[in-house]
Amino acid sequence: MKGILKKVDYEPLASNREMLRWKNTAQWARNTLVRDGLMKSESPKGVWEISDAGKEWIVKASGAK
Repeated sequence: MKGILKKVDYEPLASNREMLRWKNTAQWARNTLVRDGLMKSESPKGVWEISDAGKEWIVKASGAK
């Protein structure tokens, strides 16, 4: 991700000086995917698992059969 993230992404949030901006964004993205049923909510900490519904979405979005 080093070539994709910008300098601002490595800065801490104003509301939480210990939380880096990129990490907060990633956590919100995961939360949204879990809420939408595309990722499993019961995965161990640090593990992001695609749910069956998420796998189906990937197949449909890619146009694969």
